[in-house]
Amino acid sequence: MKFSPVKFSPMMAVLVAVALSAPAFAQQAQTGQGETMPGMQMPGMRPMNMDNMSAAQKEYHAAMQKMNRDMMQGMMDPDPGTSWMKQMIAHHQGAVDMSEVVLKHSKDSDVIKEARKTKEQNERDLQELQAKLKKEEKKG
Repeated sequence: MKFSPVKFSPMMAVLVAVALSAPAFAQQAQTGQGETMPGMQMPGMRPMNMDNMSAAQKEYHAAMQKMNRDMMQGMMDPDPGTSWMKQMIAHHQGAVDMSEVVLKHSKDSDVIKEARKTKEQNERDLQELQAKLKKEEKKG
């Protein structure tokens, strides 16, 4: 007997992924442990709970939430180039914000050195992208 391969359309792939993840979301909804963060669990990892996070973890979370929100907002620009610049601005700002968290909380001199370097490079990239975006918006 010969089997022919199943061809999945992109929509079918999304539906299969949603169906396979439904039990995990249902289990998470039933945990009732403090303030959990939906969709942030990975296999073998206990549910994230804001109540049990350190100050640094909470600050990282806030920085990542802001970065993700701003990247998604930038993605909605109809011009691909402008969209990319807006997303990258949010990405570089996220790197700056996360570097500031580690500079505030870390005691490791090597990590602090890398965080300073990362922050400085991303601030330069941010300024360059913001200037290009401003120039593009004046054209349009």
